[in-house]
Amino acid sequence: MRLSVYILGAFTAMVVILGFLFKTMHWAGADMMIVLGCAIAATLYVPLFSIYKYRKGRTA
Repeated sequence: MRLSVYILGAFTAMVVILGFLFKTMHWAGADMMIVLGCAIAATLYVPLFSIYKYRKGRTA
């Protein structure tokens, strides 16, 4: 689970950063990338990271 959380976090950060780059360069698709990255972070990354941290602290 640790690896999947880190991969999902890296992917989410990559999408958001690319969205900001596209926004800076005034390229098409920037808004969609930023919204998609924030939606993935809110619906998948934060809950999975919270579960991972809870289980890690509980077993230690």
